Amino acid sequence: MPWLPLYINQSDLNILIFWLNNEVDIAFIVPDGPKRWKAVTAIETRHDSRYCLWHTASGGLPLLRKHLPDSEVSDPWKGWKEKCTGADPTCPYFGAGHPGIYWLNAKTQSPSAPGSLGLSSFEWIGNRYGMIGHPAPPVTMKWWRRLGRWVKKQAIQIPRAGPIAGQGAEIWAFPGAREDIESGKTRDSNP
Repeated sequence: MPWLPLYINQSDLNILIFWLNNEVDIAFIVPDGPKRWKAVTAIETRHDSRYCLWHTASGGLPLLRKHLPDSEVSDPWKGWKEKCTGADPTCPYFGAGHPGIYWLNAKTQSPSAPGSLGLSSFEWIGNRYGMIGHPAPPVTMKWWRRLGRWVKKQAIQIPRAGPIAGQGAEIWAFPGAREDIESGKTRDSNP
């Protein structure tokens, strides 16, 4: 599964959300009441959370049903009531993995070590289900690569632990988080 691990602090999260808000083909799926969701082009809230991002150019969103055939959300911008909820009712559920959905797991603070940076990430199902007839649209794969290029321009890769210039650089550290780490702030090595 494609994954972009990140170290970000609050100022970095603000930059990241600002960039996503300005991406024409990205919408946030946000709560709109109990078991209700809707697509919006931008959000104001910027806090540690799991953000659902819909690549609108990938096509419609599935509306899963328990005892009836699945259908498509008729108008994501007006909102819809979820018929089949996933394990986490605080996140919209589109099945095991919809190729038009990306997730931003923002953890500017460690959930287990107060005062430390958490390990954030972008995740995407990618082409995992391509062999069974549910491939990721080429335009969605192209946007994922665009995201990767943007992250690479904003951040440098550092190791999960130890000095920033140490061996095993794999996590993208944004400028604010990098400054925090250089000032002695500890960081999570696992999400």
